[in-house]
Amino acid sequence: MAISIDRVYQKVLALANKEQRGYITPQEFNLFAHQAQIEIFEQYFYDVNQWQRQHGNSLGYSDMLENLQEKISLFEYTANTDNVTVLNRWGDVNLENDIPNLYRLGSVFVKYPENSGYEEAELVDNAREFGLLSRSKLTRHSRKRPVYHRYKSSVDKIKIYPYPVQDDGGQIDLTTNEVDTSIMNVVVTSIAHPTDITEWGNGKYMYFNEAAMKKLLGTDYVNNEVFDVKVYRMVNDVFTLIYDDKMEFFDAHNPTYINQFGQENQDGPNAYSAARKWPHFIDNTGNYVGDYNDNLNARGGDWEIGDVVYVKSNIYLGNRRNVRVDYVKKPKDPNWNYVAVNEKALYDSSTSTDFDLHPAEESELVYRILTLAGIAIQKPNLTQAAAGLGAGAIQQEKS
Repeated sequence: MAISIDRVYQKVLALANKEQRGYITPQEFNLFAHQAQIEIFEQYFYDVNQWQRQHGNSLGYSDMLENLQEKISLFEYTANTDNVTVLNRWGDVNLENDIPNLYRLGSVFVKYPENSGYEEAELVDNAREFGLLSRSKLTRHSRKRPVYHRYKSSVDKIKIYPYPVQDDGGQIDLTTNEVDTSIMNVVVTSIAHPTDITEWGNGKYMYFNEAAMKKLLGTDYVNNEVFDVKVYRMVNDVFTLIYDDKMEFFDAHNPTYINQFGQENQDGPNAYSAARKWPHFIDNTGNYVGDYNDNLNARGGDWEIGDVVYVKSNIYLGNRRNVRVDYVKKPKDPNWNYVAVNEKALYDSSTSTDFDLHPAEESELVYRILTLAGIAIQKPNLTQAAAGLGAGAIQQEKS
């Protein structure tokens, strides 16, 4: 379905060189080709809006609206599987990472564990509208009626409500003391307490290599994230369960890390990450919160170097999905590439990229590239001739 970029280039050269109007280099052609393709592609959406206001016909192939939809359909992606990642427990999705060729966002579908299928999320235009809808029981989002809001931080993102953080498939079975060694885990490498708060006692926190922790939880885990875990220890040559509850994880490079954990190797390639029991009853100043007897922080001897920590499910934060996104992708950038032979540029099909548009757009591409070329080489006659050819084709389409 692609349009040969070499065929278009040869036509453009032939028309541009007629009556010695000028030569277009491959570098110039590639720039004009990219601009022409984008202009044609974006015009589809304006034309759809225009033709929707007019009566169509029943002749099929001559129905302009159907023809436009056919051209756009080459760039539509309908998700059959989960294709974006929920980055954190607040339902954020980085569109630039997951869909780098995104042009227009279509439908967003979310699956929650208790639902049998995916629910289509409704677009909320802005945070103010979301706040207004959330205040009413009739319009508030739910797992039967999810919503999403698109926003720009440093990158293009969407936020989904309710947050789709549960994973309903492939649960790791750690209900017994049997351990599957193929499941990722982290090993305690240090149990040193914070150096600046000695009264907390030895073994308050377990430490492990940050790279291992990110492999376990995903690179986009959130500082202070809480997971259900099991901790095993080799006791008399038997792998023994010693802890089965919640644990809070900390990022070694978080800005508050030094304040929370002293100077426990917070910098460099060998940086440690930390974890502690949850809930905890000691604040960051070392003061007890609540009854001392209810303190659930680890005490001396609770952890040992070599203890192995397993997350109880495969809900790794960097791999939380259950979200499908339909979208329209951008056309690939065209590129006429060549090899130099005797100081002449010979077309190299193996490294070139054809136009991504519908074959019906070949003539339009030629006219638009010639128009741009005429401006660049300061040949107004070429620009006028190309514009006239293009206008004639458009008039034929709309008459």
